[in-house]
Amino acid sequence: MILVTGGTGFIGSLVIKSLLEKGKSVLAIKRASSIIPQELLYKANLFWFDADVTDYFSLEDVFTQVRQVYHCAGMVSFNTADRKKLMDVNVKGTTHIVNLCLEKKARLVYLSSVAALGEEKDSGFIDEKSKWEWHPKLSGYSISKFEAEREVWRGIAEGLDAVIVNPTIVIGADNSNNTAQLFSLVDKGLRYYPTGSTGFVDVEDLASIMIQLMESPDISGTNFLINNINLSYKELFQQYARIVKKAPPSIPTNRFLLAFAWRAQTLLSFLKIMKPKLTKEIARSSIKKHIYSNEKIISTLNYSFKPFDLSLEEISH
Repeated sequence: MILVTGGTGFIGSLVIKSLLEKGKSVLAIKRASSIIPQELLYKANLFWFDADVTDYFSLEDVFTQVRQVYHCAGMVSFNTADRKKLMDVNVKGTTHIVNLCLEKKARLVYLSSVAALGEEKDSGFIDEKSKWEWHPKLSGYSISKFEAEREVWRGIAEGLDAVIVNPTIVIGADNSNNTAQLFSLVDKGLRYYPTGSTGFVDVEDLASIMIQLMESPDISGTNFLINNINLSYKELFQQYARIVKKAPPSIPTNRFLLAFAWRAQTLLSFLKIMKPKLTKEIARSSIKKHIYSNEKIISTLNYSFKPFDLSLEEISH
C-alpha cells in the first residue's frame, strides 16, 4: 500500500491524483481540520485518515500495511512568529515518518526544498552538493527544512530506503497556491518587481518525478534538485504579462522600499490588523540571485520538463 502525507496540500494532492491515474491504491492522511480537495472526494482506491505528523501514535496505526511513503506534509512560512511551529511540523513530523519507515521497512520519497541546500557565495549557483551553512539571516523555514532533511539522512545511515527531492519554487494552476496569488497581482496591475532571480518548476513535473523515483528501486540514498528554469522575477512577470495581455511590472524594488514595506506589515501584524504577507525573510530572498542546476535529475531519469510557457498559460486561466 502507498501512503501520502499532506494529501490535501498543493503538491500532495497532485501526487495522489497521479497515483490514482496509474491505477494505484492510496492511503492519504490529513489533519482533522483540513478539507479534502473536490477532485479527490469519493475516489475509488483512495482512503483518507485523520492523523497529525507531529503525533507519533496517530501515525502508527496507518502504517500497518504501508510499503511506500510520499512525505509531502510540511509547513511553509517566512513569519518569524511561526518558527517553533515550523520546527514541530517539519522536523518532528519528519522524524516520526523516518522512524516508522525504518520500523515497517517502507521506502520513502521525502519532499524537501532548495531552502535546505547551500549556495556558492560568489555565483549564487546551487546544486545537490552545495553545502548548507548556518548564519543569523537564515529563515526559520530554511533551518527547519535542513534539520528535517538531516533526519532523513540519519535514517538512510540506519538502513532507510529513501530518496530526497529539493524543488525550487513550485507553480501550478491551483489558484489557492501562494505563487498563483503572486501572478494574480500582475492581473491586477502590479507595478513593482523584485530584483532577484530564482528557479521554478511545475507541480505536475514534480509529482511525476517523485513517482518515477519511487518506482526506481535502484535509486536510493541520494537527493535530487528539481528545477525546470531559472528566471529573474522581471523576466517571469514579463512572460506572464505577455500571456494575459497586461502591462508588466516596470519599477524595480530597492532595499529601502522593501525594508519599509516589511516593517509596515510587521507593525500591522503586531497591532493584529493583518497577518504579514511580506516579511523580512521574504524581502531578503526576493533580491537574491540564485541559479539552480537540474543536470542530475535530467541525466538520471532522462526527464523532459513541461514547457514553461504552458505552465504559465495554465495558471492564467
